Amino acid sequence: MVCAVALTLAPAGPYHVSGNRIVDSRGRDYLARGTELPTATLDVAQVQGEGGQFGVYSPSSFVTIRQRLNMNAVRLPVDVALYNQRAEYRARIHEIVRRANQFELLVILAAGSGDVGEGAALDFWRRCAAEFRTNPNVFFAVGHDAGAAPVEALVAAIRGAGAAQPIVAAGFAEGETLPQGANLVYQATPRYAAIRTEADRRRQFALADRAPMLANDMDPQLDTPSEECAAFPADPGEASKLVESNLDYFDQHHISWTLSQFRRGRMLTDYRSFTWLKLDDGWTCGVSPAGSGIGMLLLAHLWNADPHGLLAVHPPQGGMAVARGAVVTAYGRVLAERQMDAPGVGPLPLALGNVSIRVTDSRGVARRAPLLFTAAGWGEITFLIPENSATGGAEVAVVRTDGSSTSTKVMIADVTPGLWTATNDGRGPVIAQVTQRFANGASKTFPAWHCTGAYECRAAPIPLASGVTTTVRLEGSGIRHAGPHAAIRVMVGDVAAPVLSYGPLDQRGRDRITVRLPDALQGVGETDLFLTVDGRLSNVARIHCGRME
Repeated sequence: MVCAVALTLAPAGPYHVSGNRIVDSRGRDYLARGTELPTATLDVAQVQGEGGQFGVYSPSSFVTIRQRLNMNAVRLPVDVALYNQRAEYRARIHEIVRRANQFELLVILAAGSGDVGEGAALDFWRRCAAEFRTNPNVFFAVGHDAGAAPVEALVAAIRGAGAAQPIVAAGFAEGETLPQGANLVYQATPRYAAIRTEADRRRQFALADRAPMLANDMDPQLDTPSEECAAFPADPGEASKLVESNLDYFDQHHISWTLSQFRRGRMLTDYRSFTWLKLDDGWTCGVSPAGSGIGMLLLAHLWNADPHGLLAVHPPQGGMAVARGAVVTAYGRVLAERQMDAPGVGPLPLALGNVSIRVTDSRGVARRAPLLFTAAGWGEITFLIPENSATGGAEVAVVRTDGSSTSTKVMIADVTPGLWTATNDGRGPVIAQVTQRFANGASKTFPAWHCTGAYECRAAPIPLASGVTTTVRLEGSGIRHAGPHAAIRVMVGDVAAPVLSYGPLDQRGRDRITVRLPDALQGVGETDLFLTVDGRLSNVARIHCGRME
């Protein structure tokens, strides 16, 4: 049996607390594994980002947190004053929560930093709880940072508004009487100066044996000249071991966590490339731009992978859940003697130069994988998961003619839907062919994207009109083994596009899904596109729905 990676549980509320566990609606123990978002504002760019596509609260960001990081929760700080005073801000928070839930993320609502006063804090939690009390995939996080009100009063305000969801209670000091009541999760926010050893962890999380706990923040803040950065081990190796020891402790003691912040300089470089920060190169506290962080350590831990080893992912999604017959790219210690592409025609080779790929499935059966491409040295190799592989945990190994090998883990499923994009990163304009049929019998076909450079691609406007039938053949991977009665749903913005057909496009891992664009999409402009197959999410691509003049 191969010890493989596993997906974190998707939210499935309503939740209740039983002993020291959080239990979901299906009776499963739920552990939050997430990150903190920046405090929400009314700035449009925070949602849309540069070019209107990739802001921190965009679907691309949410699906990246879910699929690439393998997280299942986000903590959302809310500006208390704005929420109390501005209807448009409350609408913004509702939309952010809706989108995060849509992409399989539990949302933990918290008050943003700043003392707003006891009255404003109580008003905020009463209003917030009343508005979200019917959402089973929302938690509330309260503490003294929301104002002068005691934690017990904030809990009472939430319960008085009719919200029964779990409340994450923070802000209590050692020796202080803890707030009591149903569905309470206790939060600790330990600092690196105080949590360096196993004894430190036992002291900070002593409650974990009798009540559910959540560890919050714990970012070394390397981008600021902070006390946390000063207390963090200066040696990258020692620092990595400390972070990994904390994560292992949380796993062993069933402690949820929302660690670090999903922003530039903390976990990642930007919201376009989603390059996760590492500790490898060292750092100087507060030097800008910061180039170090714990993002890659969190990703590697959640995928049970070596951050310095081989990583095999489904390219459109970027996660280590892959499908039979789908395209997979492994990054790291490939050590091919030279860069090589598979021939453009005929069967795919089982070796390119001095390297091949061996996939050992959950039944222990090893098969050589068809190869598409290999880079030289430290780089990447692209291949197909053998069609007959058993689902479940599997090992992928790069095998060289000198007898050496490098391996990693993946999880094989029947389907892991992914959409190819023109920017080749799973986030830009979808690769698709548009066919329009007119009332006079004429038709035309054209691509749904255009590029002026390697990463300078946009979704091409698709002119829609009543009386014109517009179909789009989307190209993807990881879909071909969906059964004839698979539940497939394609969303263009918030509009469902009827699915006409799906299946393999070729024998090189490319699949197709053909949809019809309904009249409701006329003039929508550039928007998001994603799909689910039997409940499994794809990545989020872009498409442009125009209006015929």
